[in-house]
Amino acid sequence: MSTIIENPEIPLVGMNGRNKLYSDDLSSPQNGTFIGSSRPFRFETVGKMLAKRKELFQKRKRHCDVSLCLALLGIVFMIVETELTSAFVIGRSTLVSYLMKMCITALTVSLLIFIALYHYNDIQIYAVDNGVDDLRLAMSATRIIKILAEFIVCSIHPIPGAFSITWQATVADGQIARKMTVPLDVILSLPMFLRFYLICRAIMLHSRLYQDASSQGLGALNRIHFNFRFIFKSLMTLYPEYVLAIIMLFSFLTSSWALRLCEMYGEDGDKDDVHASFLNCMWLIAVTFLSVGYGDIVPTSYCGRGIAVLTGMMGAGCTALVVAVLARRLELSRSEKYVHDFVIDADLDKRLKHNAANVMRAGWFVYKYKKSKERSSKIVSHHRKLLRAVYNIREIRAAQRRLMDNSVTLVEVGKSQNEITSAIHIMKCRQTILEEKIVNVEGKVSLILDQVVAIKRALYRAKDE
Repeated sequence: MSTIIENPEIPLVGMNGRNKLYSDDLSSPQNGTFIGSSRPFRFETVGKMLAKRKELFQKRKRHCDVSLCLALLGIVFMIVETELTSAFVIGRSTLVSYLMKMCITALTVSLLIFIALYHYNDIQIYAVDNGVDDLRLAMSATRIIKILAEFIVCSIHPIPGAFSITWQATVADGQIARKMTVPLDVILSLPMFLRFYLICRAIMLHSRLYQDASSQGLGALNRIHFNFRFIFKSLMTLYPEYVLAIIMLFSFLTSSWALRLCEMYGEDGDKDDVHASFLNCMWLIAVTFLSVGYGDIVPTSYCGRGIAVLTGMMGAGCTALVVAVLARRLELSRSEKYVHDFVIDADLDKRLKHNAANVMRAGWFVYKYKKSKERSSKIVSHHRKLLRAVYNIREIRAAQRRLMDNSVTLVEVGKSQNEITSAIHIMKCRQTILEEKIVNVEGKVSLILDQVVAIKRALYRAKDE
């Protein structure tokens, strides 16, 4: 057990270099012993552990932000260099192209360094949370595979030089097999868009739910992991329109430019005027995204077909999400449903009373005309009105039953269950109090009985004397 007495005025988190008790200098002598030298992730106080954990969280967030900035800069340089070379403003063997690709390489190397620092901080956080002494204990096979996959994805980028490859073009009706010559930069540029996964990581680390200690504690008690999936569900619940609009716009622009990159080169490396137009590629992505498929513009390479298939899958998913969001937005809220059901029930009750009055009136006229022996046409007319009113009463009763069935949802069932549970608990408390009172009454009655017996005996003794 720790022998250090912590000062309650010193916060457990939020060091900022002011409180030495919670600083990184864990090898200072305390009570004649040095701590932190051999066991760097074991702490004498909870305050030191929380302070170290908060500092590692801040470092990891900064490294993630820098990694995202480097990834986006690399993608921007790649797009600018590709556009300049495809427009024949510069050549791939010129000095400007070499310099831009060298900048992309430098940004990629810096990105890999900061990703390594991010994972190192993540492993340190794991060690602090679990109190392990060796960081190798945190290196599971799953973590190693994820880190290696991340390094491979982020390391792919265009290399300096003018290299070309040849791939087989698609063969449609009325076409012959042909080959297309494209630059190697096409193959190396497309995987750079996979770096956008860093946006998801940055959103998670900057989320209010992830940074709030109370939310983390509540999630730990309920066994909820605060990962990107949970943050995405939260954002879709709070801001579904904005999230869907951003996703659809982002995927639309990215897919259009990637399709243009795959389809802009024709035979012998010449420029394809139809697919080199960004507007035509946007049109092709739009009709594929919306599952229309006019067929006036089609991809001519397997790379373009692959992007079209991914776009169709993305469009189907976004369409399903849009339908789900619209259905949830058009559904009545709980208070609105209560008001709506109350108004409908009041209207049905009014119609029921009106038709009951019609039954009484039509029945009276039928009885009256039968007694006075009037002509049968009036009897038939009022008899018809009587039957119609009875039929309307049956329909209104059925509508009231349906309204009652629809008004009882899981929310009402849960609320009723909570009310019944509370009533039972109150009843048990009152029963316990009543039992205690009965026991007290029994004790007092026994005491009175003892006193009466004592008085009786005293009277008998006095009588005998």
